[in-house]
Amino acid sequence: MVISRRRIRVDWGHCDPAGIVFYPNYFRWFDECTSALFENAGLPLPLLYRAHGLKGFPLLDARASFAASASFGDDLDAESSVVEWNAKTLKIHHRFLRGATLAVEGWELRICVVPHPEDAARIKSAPIPEEVKRRLGG
Repeated sequence: MVISRRRIRVDWGHCDPAGIVFYPNYFRWFDECTSALFENAGLPLPLLYRAHGLKGFPLLDARASFAASASFGDDLDAESSVVEWNAKTLKIHHRFLRGATLAVEGWELRICVVPHPEDAARIKSAPIPEEVKRRLGG
């Protein structure tokens, strides 16, 4: 399994009036961590999309469990990995740690899509390219 790691510094603008991270920021960071996961595996998304004729990996489901707060000035260590594969979907697990404390755990279910053959403005599901599975540990 490939684990992508990145550090996120909590800025003042990430926080709500109570001084803790406003929860939608975690979902934005999940998305950024997913892009980093692909890039760290040698699969920058714009190049991957062109090479395989993909439109992307849009979300089907996103969830989070909040265990501890984070505040302005905290460093969060994010870890992301693919924990489940199906023919057309992948499930990504995200963990955000403040020091040794688990702050947030999240999951994204994403589906591989290509342009619809009858209408380029639409998309349709497609099998995940084998290269993606191989490089991300599938």
